[in-house]
Amino acid sequence: MIKEIKDFKRIDIFNHYHQCDNPFIILTTSIDVTNVINYCKKNKMFYATLGYIITKTTNQIDAFKYRYSNSKFYYCDELASNYTQMFDDETIGYFSVPYNKDINIYRNEFTKVEREFKEKKKYDSTEKLDEIWLSCSPWFSFNSLISPFNKKITIPQFIWDKYELKNDKYYINLMIMIHHGFADGLHISRFINKLKENINSLKI
Repeated sequence: MIKEIKDFKRIDIFNHYHQCDNPFIILTTSIDVTNVINYCKKNKMFYATLGYIITKTTNQIDAFKYRYSNSKFYYCDELASNYTQMFDDETIGYFSVPYNKDINIYRNEFTKVEREFKEKKKYDSTEKLDEIWLSCSPWFSFNSLISPFNKKITIPQFIWDKYELKNDKYYINLMIMIHHGFADGLHISRFINKLKENINSLKI
């Protein structure tokens, strides 16, 4: 459910940053995904699994659930995942997977939606407020990334790179993008800490 907020407590902060050409915090941080890799050695589907964990984490941090559209503030009770996916002809599209606390149900739904997406080569480009945007660049590593953005769209974005083995552990670089009117460094640190907790609690 998406609820309009009549009295948004950060409205002055939001207005201050929203007048900027770029009102977003965009940062890249290293994340230990060793437990995800070990899980996927048995269960496959790294893209869906990490996407699930990121979606789960955003659903636990309120700052990532606020939106601004048509001069109104909203709060999303539950966030779905919107994935970038590539077709065989190297063009891209997008598909959405509803969130489910049960990772197996979520991954099964991902498989179903992805298959339909590829078969029909048809995707819904509608921007839904109650989603986050997920993408991956598995061909190379990056230390920093700034994705295209539209300041009218306040949907958080997450993009990660090719995972690499360092000192017996696997790491990705994760780009996090969120409107500064909704989040400060404190809220992003909560997200990162909760993400690490959720990764480490994944049962193999």
